[in-house]
Amino acid sequence: MDLDLLKKLCEAPGLPGHEGPVKEIIREVFAEFTGEIKEDALGNIIAHVPGKGPRLVVDAHTDEVGFMVSHIDNKGFLHVIPLGGMDPRVFYAQRITVWGRKPVTGTVAAIPPHVSRNANNKEAPEVEDCVVDLGLSADKVKDLVRVGDVASFCYPFEETEDALISKAIDDRVGLFVMIEALRKKPKLSCDLYLTASCQEEVGLRGAHVLVPAIEPDFAIAIEGTVAMDVPGVSEHKTLANTGKGPEVRLSDRFLVAHRPFSDFIMKTAESKNIPYQITVKKAGSTNATAMQVTGKGTRAASVSVPVRYLHSPSCLAFKSDIGHTIELVHAVIENIGDFGKASPR
Repeated sequence: MDLDLLKKLCEAPGLPGHEGPVKEIIREVFAEFTGEIKEDALGNIIAHVPGKGPRLVVDAHTDEVGFMVSHIDNKGFLHVIPLGGMDPRVFYAQRITVWGRKPVTGTVAAIPPHVSRNANNKEAPEVEDCVVDLGLSADKVKDLVRVGDVASFCYPFEETEDALISKAIDDRVGLFVMIEALRKKPKLSCDLYLTASCQEEVGLRGAHVLVPAIEPDFAIAIEGTVAMDVPGVSEHKTLANTGKGPEVRLSDRFLVAHRPFSDFIMKTAESKNIPYQITVKKAGSTNATAMQVTGKGTRAASVSVPVRYLHSPSCLAFKSDIGHTIELVHAVIENIGDFGKASPR
């Protein structure tokens, strides 16, 4: 695996509606596979790899959770709002980079327990009630930052012997899986569309316009999914587990995945001896939800890499899970033609 590419993807800023740096990387890599690359009005990158067989969309989103500056006070402290689902407990006292006239790194102000009136209060303040300190004078702050600038967590990509730790693994790992699966040069059994969608974290917005434009027979959302195989969590609440291969999701908060297509994905994994796990839950969502029910609708499924500490500054994914997800997506692209013959439009 080209982990240098994954590092580059994870460390690039890509906030909802401001995914430009990530899209620049994606455009360059998609050019390895096809010359048919375009960007739609909303900001989705769509690459067409022509082939014979059913029309397949393989999708991953370019944006990450983050923040937008909502106010700058007279002392130069910033107030921000969250972009995407954010637990305030993972925001308090963190470092973030504000993408203003130039990148500026600061810290979310944390009141020391020595002087806090709420030292015994275990609840973190809401994101909107915190302030960001850039360590600059008010005049310098107002020269560099304006209301509407976006901000992201500021932590480096780290590699352990078995895992990767970084911000934005959701969903840069999905983009990475898509790319690495194509770099394995699958024998296409489909007419393939690679989509790097925008604004997933704020309502699956990019995905809503993909199906009407492409009218695919099948669509797979490649994601980073919640893994809770950590101490203190009941076994029946762990959802996906790290180290056990990709998740094939049959349901979530809004999705009931297309069962024959999901069964085909699972049978493909079994035929290739690729480990996988089934998840049934009533929480979360992926672009499969939007793609399933927009336009004329499509047969949608979700395949995900288990990720611990999702939507935090330090997400953690195991290399083995990423590798097995790449293998599975590669195998689906090679074999969906046979399944598609039994599933006409």
